Amino acid sequence: MHEMVENYLSNLQEKARKKSLSGISSGYRALDKKVGGFENGKVYVIGGSLCMGKEDFMLSMIDNMIWDAKLPILLFSTNQRKSAYFSRLMSIHFGIPTCKMDEGCLENEDWLNLDKGIRAFVDAPLLIHDSMTPSLSDLMETTRNCVREKGIRIVFIDCLQMIDFGKENGDPSQRIAKVLLSLKEMAIKEDLPVIIGSMLSKETDQKEKNRNRRPDLMNLPDSNYMEEFADVIMFVHRPEQYRIYKDENGQNLHGKIQILVRKNAFRPVCEITLHYQQKTGAVGTKEEASLFVTKPAKVEEAFENLMEAFDLEEVVPF
Repeated sequence: MHEMVENYLSNLQEKARKKSLSGISSGYRALDKKVGGFENGKVYVIGGSLCMGKEDFMLSMIDNMIWDAKLPILLFSTNQRKSAYFSRLMSIHFGIPTCKMDEGCLENEDWLNLDKGIRAFVDAPLLIHDSMTPSLSDLMETTRNCVREKGIRIVFIDCLQMIDFGKENGDPSQRIAKVLLSLKEMAIKEDLPVIIGSMLSKETDQKEKNRNRRPDLMNLPDSNYMEEFADVIMFVHRPEQYRIYKDENGQNLHGKIQILVRKNAFRPVCEITLHYQQKTGAVGTKEEASLFVTKPAKVEEAFENLMEAFDLEEVVPF
């Protein structure tokens, strides 16, 4: 107990001096104030129905962390190729609509933005590992290797349900419990936070039946196990998807995304409302997150710079 008291007071004094978060900042001051950032050794679950912006929220936080915290990040892409996630990250960061990125129909202003900022991504501290339905053992082994070789400090997993639970006996609920427990043990052993995206139960996606209901813990598949092993559970919700355009106080909900924190270990539950750009997938404004876009003087010069820097073939961009 003498050693524990001494360490506790030392840590408390350090926090008081820094007056900083106990964990890694999400990039959103309002959320950090309520949750305390992403702390080492903890598991965070982010739930959301289809088309609610769960992945956009995770990618927007990753974009914030790349430039603010500058800590190495590992993202497991279990249901998309890593090139698709990288393209979405570019849309979020540079404010270029996703459809333009997919079709290659960039305008002059888009080329200007890319020229000024894309070089910084060459050395960005982000690793994306894509593997459809990765096994739990492979996921954990990859994390251990990245911690050891790349100094990874935080892990994102886009979809819990896409992890291969294995063929051992037991019902799906028991296998999900095993995965969550293993990820919790990994977070503690490797001393880093683990953020996991999760689908909601099918009943939640029946919009007409539940059009006025916001997601809650009971909407998570195997919610009892998630409540037991996850330290923080939050939901991504966009009311306008259900044709709800004002809240109970009459506040406008167009272009807004709500982060509903329904389990918050040793802290009160809360709700945060952020701006959402559906065309780009960006969550948050410049006041809410660290997003930047700057422009050079001429688009012709910008495109020539990109061609030279990345050895691109000559094409006509405009």
